[in-house]
Amino acid sequence: MSASSLETLQRIEDKLKEAYLITLRILSKTRELTEVESSEPRERLNVEIEENVVLLDILKREIAEAILIYIIRYQPLGRDFRKVQAFLDVLYDVYRIGRYCREIVLVDRYVKRLSDESLKDLRKPLELANKACESAYHALFEECRQCLKQVQEIDEVVDDLYLSCLKEMGKEDVLPSFAVARVLVLRHIERIVDHAVNIASYSD
Repeated sequence: MSASSLETLQRIEDKLKEAYLITLRILSKTRELTEVESSEPRERLNVEIEENVVLLDILKREIAEAILIYIIRYQPLGRDFRKVQAFLDVLYDVYRIGRYCREIVLVDRYVKRLSDESLKDLRKPLELANKACESAYHALFEECRQCLKQVQEIDEVVDDLYLSCLKEMGKEDVLPSFAVARVLVLRHIERIVDHAVNIASYSD
């Protein structure tokens, strides 16, 4: 691999890290919605999340274009091609995590506030989602072998929480708004953690 190719690939990786850190920021601010009750700071959180989602979308397009140009210019093979392909897959996972956070914000806005006492049990799974995504970052970019296992363990816990929620819903004929909000948010959290598992698995 030429020096020019290595430099270009490093710039792509740096941009991917930047996009990932934005996603972690979005996820952290989404979790804050479970704790903040006052209208003004909640509105600030909504605005900050939306601004970061827009920024993530811009970065996604820039990185995808950079990857395409890299493939056309250097025509990587073998290990180099697999690395570029992994970057493209991780980019999709990172982007989807940000979008799921946006969906959680919409539930908070239009169905039930996540800070409501009836939804306090969502704080733990959102914290777990944060931990899973942080650990996936360390697994991918810092080769943390233990982090992959941590993400997989969190995935099992979140899957169980989501399945339990579905079983509870199945017992009811009519669902109150907080129950609808809970299952929607848990579904998005379950998908977020699935993407974290995908990301961490590229370190294996």
